[in-house]
Amino acid sequence: MTNSHGIAGKNAREMAQQRYKKVAIYAALLFLIAILIFSNLNNFAKLGLPAAIFLAVVIKLIADGIEKKGLHVKKRAKDADRGAHAEEVVAEGLMNLPDGYHAFHDISFDGFNIDHVVVGSGGIFLVETKSHSGKVDAKGDTLLLNDKQPLKNFLNQTWSQTYQLREFLKKQTSREWNVKPILCFTRAFVSVRAPVKGISVVNKKYLTTYLLQQQKILNPEDIETITKILQSWISKQDNPA
Repeated sequence: MTNSHGIAGKNAREMAQQRYKKVAIYAALLFLIAILIFSNLNNFAKLGLPAAIFLAVVIKLIADGIEKKGLHVKKRAKDADRGAHAEEVVAEGLMNLPDGYHAFHDISFDGFNIDHVVVGSGGIFLVETKSHSGKVDAKGDTLLLNDKQPLKNFLNQTWSQTYQLREFLKKQTSREWNVKPILCFTRAFVSVRAPVKGISVVNKKYLTTYLLQQQKILNPEDIETITKILQSWISKQDNPA
């Protein structure tokens, strides 16, 4: 069984909770506006028709703006929840790797977050998880989701994290390490059969199979070195000074 480190989806869950709190604040504001309106109906009537109409329009515009912001934040909260669940699903699947493999989850760095890092005899793998549904295909170096380019460039995001992880490991060891990027979809059908822009694109069911198919390139000493570095980093982020 895989040695697992960190809590998958932790940051995304916390982000979702923060966004749901904002939704609650927006809902409370709308409720407060409704109370103020109904408790001051007589006062509004005394203003006269033109002034009352003007005030009603202003209140409606304010309420509509608050509702729009609340719905937007609610959607982002649901997206974060779905993303967290996807990370948890991938982490569960990685538990099926044999002894000798290590899986690190939800690693935070300055300005970015890595969903998963897998270390084993087959190498060092960065796994970026996506919860999007539909069909994933590719045309040359362009990734397609439901026959369209995603709004966010998943490939650039994955490579950016891969480069930064390489730099981090180099600073820790004064040695170059080959980190292999993987883009994993938990709810989409992946028809990609070759790397896209150097990134392996897989679905959750094929991820562990793919990892086990890789040629052995790391010896036990290398695995221990990388594992200790990542364990120490996760420990620092969980217990900041």
